[in-house]
Amino acid sequence: MKRFLALLLALTFSIFCFVGCTKIGEDGNGAEIDVYLGTKPLNLDPAIAYTDENAVQILNLIFEGLFRLNANGKLEKALCKKYEVYQNARTGIKEMKITINTTHWSDGSEVQANDIVYAWRRILDPDFNSPAASMLYAIRGAKSAKLGETSIYDIGVYPSSKNTVVVEFEDNADVNEFLCNLASPALVPLRENKISTYKDTWSRSSTDLSTNGPFRVRKFSSNPTEILVLQRSKYYKLNIVTNTEAADKFVTPYRINVHFDLPADLTVVYLKGAQESVMTKYAAKELFYLSGITKAVADANSLKLKTIDASSTFSYIFNCNKSYFADAKVRYALSVALDREHMAELVGMGTEAATSLLPSMVFNTKKGTSFRKASGDVLPATSQLDEAKQLIKESGINPKSLGQIEVYYRIDPVNDSAGSDRLGNQSKERAIAQYTKTVWEELGFNVVVRGVGDAEMETRYNNGSYDVMAIDFSVVSPYAFYNLAQFAREYSGSSKLVMEGDADFDKSVGKERYYISLPHACGYISEAFEELIENAHKETNAKAKAQILHDAEKLLLEEGGICPLVFNKTNYMSQEISGLKTTFWGTVDFKKADLKNYEKYNFANTTSENEETTQTETN
Repeated sequence: MKRFLALLLALTFSIFCFVGCTKIGEDGNGAEIDVYLGTKPLNLDPAIAYTDENAVQILNLIFEGLFRLNANGKLEKALCKKYEVYQNARTGIKEMKITINTTHWSDGSEVQANDIVYAWRRILDPDFNSPAASMLYAIRGAKSAKLGETSIYDIGVYPSSKNTVVVEFEDNADVNEFLCNLASPALVPLRENKISTYKDTWSRSSTDLSTNGPFRVRKFSSNPTEILVLQRSKYYKLNIVTNTEAADKFVTPYRINVHFDLPADLTVVYLKGAQESVMTKYAAKELFYLSGITKAVADANSLKLKTIDASSTFSYIFNCNKSYFADAKVRYALSVALDREHMAELVGMGTEAATSLLPSMVFNTKKGTSFRKASGDVLPATSQLDEAKQLIKESGINPKSLGQIEVYYRIDPVNDSAGSDRLGNQSKERAIAQYTKTVWEELGFNVVVRGVGDAEMETRYNNGSYDVMAIDFSVVSPYAFYNLAQFAREYSGSSKLVMEGDADFDKSVGKERYYISLPHACGYISEAFEELIENAHKETNAKAKAQILHDAEKLLLEEGGICPLVFNKTNYMSQEISGLKTTFWGTVDFKKADLKNYEKYNFANTTSENEETTQTETN
């Protein structure tokens, strides 16, 4: 009897401890937090989604890499459990052995070392284009593989066991830089069977998307105004065999419901038939977190927003393959004609003029130093219209004879319209595009601005069917080199297979088929810039390398390889939520977001996680 009572007491105590570790109420799920983020990204491929700042916010919630960088730039382990760097006694090659934590994909399959190796080989495949490729060039043979000189299966990265990855380094590799690069959202593990089976839809549909982060994608489609639902992954870090941990041990909210169909504020936005808005929903406590708000909405409601630097710079790229943009003088003239301070005022909410390219968090030499701060003003903050006119004259082109110059920007399908213009509301993209039109027409150009959806933007970016395009130039690395290097052909991450009979086939290569390196998507080619990037890659002294990169950034901007306009900010506000954290990449982390008294808001949330079935696939 005593033994029975002792056992009963122990069981009761264990149950008490278990319940005490959870914030889940009687519904058995947890809070559903409804949020507004602005416009909806339609492609969540972590290797390429770096022209839309909103995509980076979502990626950081659904994928987890080997490491993470906290808001202060400190490197922390994530998927990585432990690692060691050593010299291989047999080969003399410096190696790193990485052991990963036990965790699972959103369908219950175990995350394995193979998933990391596959994701990296995919980026290094010469038939796949990704700006993240140069971050992996520290791996033995990686650069040669990207250039098509060796097989991706011969590079120095392989799984030595189910949970262990071995990396072999090039002789000049900076291991500390490589570790920080492993915190990039671009280098997360991926499911080979998902991507090979659903090549066109795996990153665009919740049905086909498999994630290893704190949230899985419960609802996601190509409809630009349909809700995006992120749901706690019941397999994230949890032991699916014993299943003894509280469901919210690692992820507090049950769901994050991201709304895209609401007009921001009907006092400044026109949307036919609309009865509710983001602001009315927020006032009624039906939305609890807002981001992606325009200056007009913030001013109309006297909003007190929190502001952090985003990891992107809103920029124009010129299609250098167009004859009239082949001349660097023309590109630079169009750049310096613009008043960046005025554009920052149009966007408001703490936005700053981008007089250089890389945002503030990018390291100059090491953590705690800022490349942007060290760069200073590479471009003028105010309009230099007379200088621009002189440069156009020197170029010898006649702007009036060129026909239409089309400027493409990503439209907000709900809030951007002529009616909203009249009420005083414009998205960042629309406001800056319309200002640009007035300035460039003063130079004699015939400018047409075209707001298009995310899908069309992606298509035009990839096939070069634009004159000028507005993008969020998002950094992929905390180090300047890997963000600037993508404008040099051997580091762009883009290649092309050339075969006999092709116009650019070169017999002197001595092969019937071979790969050539392509420039950045904008077509910018500068041998002087590429020489600086190559010198920076070889340089081992941090200060000397930084100076070379500052020279490279200056040349890139003076040749109009890219035209930075304003440094993006993440402006947000919340109510009834605690536990929000910001990240190095200027995003907001919802893993521990706690909605106060959520039961009274989430009365419709009655479906238990255990009632949802997900087919478990073998990895």
